[in-house]
Amino acid sequence: MAEVVEFADLEVLPLDALTPRERILKTASDLFYRFSVHSVGIDRIIAESGVAKMTFYKHFPSKANLVATYLRHKSAVWFQMLETATQQPGLTAQERILAIFDALDGPFRSPAFRGCPFVKGLAEFGPEADTPDVQATITAYFEGLRELVASLVEPLALPKPERAVIQILSLIQGSIVMAQASRDPLLAEANREAARLLIEGAVGTGASHR
Repeated sequence: MAEVVEFADLEVLPLDALTPRERILKTASDLFYRFSVHSVGIDRIIAESGVAKMTFYKHFPSKANLVATYLRHKSAVWFQMLETATQQPGLTAQERILAIFDALDGPFRSPAFRGCPFVKGLAEFGPEADTPDVQATITAYFEGLRELVASLVEPLALPKPERAVIQILSLIQGSIVMAQASRDPLLAEANREAARLLIEGAVGTGASHR
């Protein structure tokens, strides 16, 4: 939990209020997300974070180490947002799933939205890349998202829960990609409706077989 709090602080505190390590990570996070990992060099991160080169390498011995930490930062902030949305008191099991799309609406409408860093990571760090820590972090994100959705689907007691998990995951990731491509302000709402119809159909099918 301490890591989540640290990462959350990076989102709200100004650069000059952070430690040197945090300044590096915040700067790298902003640049990597806006421009892609491979297009941003270490020298630019050092210059914009205002730290010495020796300080940079003290905290991050390689660019791959920094990239993995950046992705863990993005993952922590993302899952904290989803946990806050889906664990609101008084929601039904179905509403907890739909709350994911409610949570996505804000980021989708932000001018700073640049899509999913993990989808980008799949493209930039494929199987041939010699960056096991980065690849493990990307894998952990997608596994964590699957586990989250599966935990939300489980209370519905569907006859084929895994199929529903795959479908909801596809709606989530598909909506993120389409939000980056189209900037349609109604995208989160449209996919929320698709998820609602999917869930209701699956619940209805399960009830008819009991």
